[in-house]
Amino acid sequence: MSRLRRFLNIERSRADRPGEPADPSPDTAERFGSVERPSRRAAPAPASGAELGRFGPEPPPRIELVETDAGERPFTRCMRCGMDHNVFATECAGCGASLDTGPQLEFNEKLWAKRREESAREAQAAAERKILQERAEAELAEARRAMGEELAREVGRRERLRLEAEERRWGGSGLDQTGRVLRWISRILGR
Repeated sequence: MSRLRRFLNIERSRADRPGEPADPSPDTAERFGSVERPSRRAAPAPASGAELGRFGPEPPPRIELVETDAGERPFTRCMRCGMDHNVFATECAGCGASLDTGPQLEFNEKLWAKRREESAREAQAAAERKILQERAEAELAEARRAMGEELAREVGRRERLRLEAEERRWGGSGLDQTGRVLRWISRILGR
């Protein structure tokens, strides 16, 4: 048997071979089971990485954040070197000082009380800025409206003056004048 023929027989499904039983012996089934594709009747999950789910969109990254209340501090600062650490650290990575001593805890409490006060002041200033901005926007809108009204009054006044001047020149209303012009044109054209 040539090598090519042996290769073709190995890769071909057992059910496709003429003259051979469709149900192989247990030894043969184990040997060829990894090479053969599963039948269409049974649909086990492919072990070869041929599933198409891997080509779909990537799932969003999972970021787990520690929720902090207003009174809780997100980090601990060393009072000796000023280096910041996570809340659960017990020793400073910069200078080696203990972060769970009484003076260190008192330092951090004062730091966070000061930060809370600053945060409250910033929030109040932001609220005041928002109120001032809303007032300025309202004043600007009112000024724009007043400017538009004044412009409309001026255009109306000029248009009325123009129409009055035309009426005086032609001796009638604008509508009468249009009719006269059309009659005059039809006489010239002879229609």
